[in-house]
Amino acid sequence: MIDMHNHTEYSFDSKLPMEQSIKTAISKDIGIFGFSDHLDFADDDPGQNFYNAKKQFVEFDKLKDKYKTKIKLLLGIEASYESYYYEKTSQILSNFNFDYIIMSIHFVDRLVISKWIKTIEKGKQSAAETDYSHYFIQMKELVENSNFDILGHMDYYKKYSKFNQNNTLKRYYTIIKEILQILIDRGKTLEINTSGLRHKCNEQFPSNDFLQLYKDMGGTLISIGSDSHKKEHIGFGISNANKLIADYKFKHFLHLEETCQE
Repeated sequence: MIDMHNHTEYSFDSKLPMEQSIKTAISKDIGIFGFSDHLDFADDDPGQNFYNAKKQFVEFDKLKDKYKTKIKLLLGIEASYESYYYEKTSQILSNFNFDYIIMSIHFVDRLVISKWIKTIEKGKQSAAETDYSHYFIQMKELVENSNFDILGHMDYYKKYSKFNQNNTLKRYYTIIKEILQILIDRGKTLEINTSGLRHKCNEQFPSNDFLQLYKDMGGTLISIGSDSHKKEHIGFGISNANKLIADYKFKHFLHLEETCQE
């Protein structure tokens, strides 16, 4: 059981203490647990400049030692990507030795994704009438230009859409394939984010057809994350993600057997 995407009180949108997260993960038999709090600098983000890396690293080192016989703990980060503040993001990533970096799209055209979706879908009757291409254009820029290990929740925007998004891959096949090819060429990892199973889309991010394309292109590296912000969501859907990894013959980017032998 591995859960690499979890938020705590070091994220603006969570109030969960780190130690409570660890205790919950242990109670759910999670063997490897990663923190990935938000690193945000977007102009309209209430979490702008909220993250305190120095303070979290101090607390993490104490907790890692305290629970070292019960669980393997990792300290990662989930950084939002937009080009206009990437220099600030890059500086934090360079100054602190995170175990891994998840890079995600949370804002499009300088709008938080929930507001962006509402704006572009206003007055539309179906997904076919709506242009979602800017999301993937920004994601391609992310995978081409940024420093990261894991691409977070690839088709995340479907969480907020009022329309069925089953034709996303077909509509944006060319750019999605380009994004996946860059991931593979750069040796980066695709995340299976199970939080979508908690929402009306009722599907992990990304969907199965994305995963099939990734496999067909030769992609192998996968990370699993519940994207928890509350203790009850820790480990949520991980068994579903493990089944997908087995079905598609992927491997976790930590190379579990090697990690356990260290």
